[in-house]
Amino acid sequence: MKKRFWQLVLLMSVFFGNLGLIAHAENLNYSVSAELPKNQITDSVSYFDLKVTPGQTQDLTIRIKNSDSQAHTYIVSPNRAMTNDNGVIDYSQAKAKSDASLKFDIKSALSPKQTVKVPAKTTKKVTIKLTVPKKDFSGIALGGINVIQEKNTDSSKKSSGTTIENQYAYVIGLQIREKAKIDVKPNMKLLQVKAQQINYRNYVTAQLENTEPVIMHGLKVKSYVTKVGSSKKLLTTDKENMAMAPNSNFNFALGDGKKPLQAGKYTLHLTATSDKGKYKWNFTKNFTISQDKAKSLNKTSVEKTKSYFWWFVGLGVLIVILLGLVIWLLIKNRRQNNDQ
Repeated sequence: MKKRFWQLVLLMSVFFGNLGLIAHAENLNYSVSAELPKNQITDSVSYFDLKVTPGQTQDLTIRIKNSDSQAHTYIVSPNRAMTNDNGVIDYSQAKAKSDASLKFDIKSALSPKQTVKVPAKTTKKVTIKLTVPKKDFSGIALGGINVIQEKNTDSSKKSSGTTIENQYAYVIGLQIREKAKIDVKPNMKLLQVKAQQINYRNYVTAQLENTEPVIMHGLKVKSYVTKVGSSKKLLTTDKENMAMAPNSNFNFALGDGKKPLQAGKYTLHLTATSDKGKYKWNFTKNFTISQDKAKSLNKTSVEKTKSYFWWFVGLGVLIVILLGLVIWLLIKNRRQNNDQ
């Protein structure tokens, strides 16, 4: 039996004012909420926004409400916030690699993953321990408490064939800082440019890094690729309404993934702005796509597969024409015999 599990984190806002999550689905039979403590900075939000001091320890409490008629087990995972390749802050990735610029990892300050069983029609409190490092940290540390219902293995064994299971998760955002006012400014670096394959489509990707402990809001990127020494734009990609988690990076993809890669020497031209244009960065970087790299990626791209599809379509049309011709000849021959 083959299975794919898609964890859908619903309605998660990446912006400062709305880190809390309420997931909705017709068949969702549980909910999660946070008990906001006294050191909460903003009381009007549903996520943890805490002012802390060096060396402080604190128990954070969330409530899991099981509305179903049977008991369920839930997996509670405190995670570090990261930026996915769509330019969205993601709190659900437990195994995400930390960025090299990260000095204080909030995940290391939280108690590890735990499983919690909640009886039917019951609300249960779950405690996550926060231990703030003794050394001061600047800006904010951003993470989230991810809650997902454990799969029912008994029902899974009864199914057969290839199935797709959608798993809905709740995330309670967690933001901690030592100062109520954040005085850190975002900063972007371009780490590398390369050709790579994403979901069997070929792109040129620019790895962008937010090197500072602050959220980068309202990120807009305008980019294009030329041959080295040329002004002709070969690829152009603009995107807005993105965000980056503190001390994180992501791969910004250029192109639509529909064209085969061509070997050669190229130049990336990229401009990024954030916070309604308050911050701006300009990058120009040369990169090379080798013959071997282009050949390897083009061979496994989905567009290559599509070419076979149209070949089969053409073959099918030819077979239909030949069958039609045979039928026409048979009918013609029968009419000639009848005339004789």
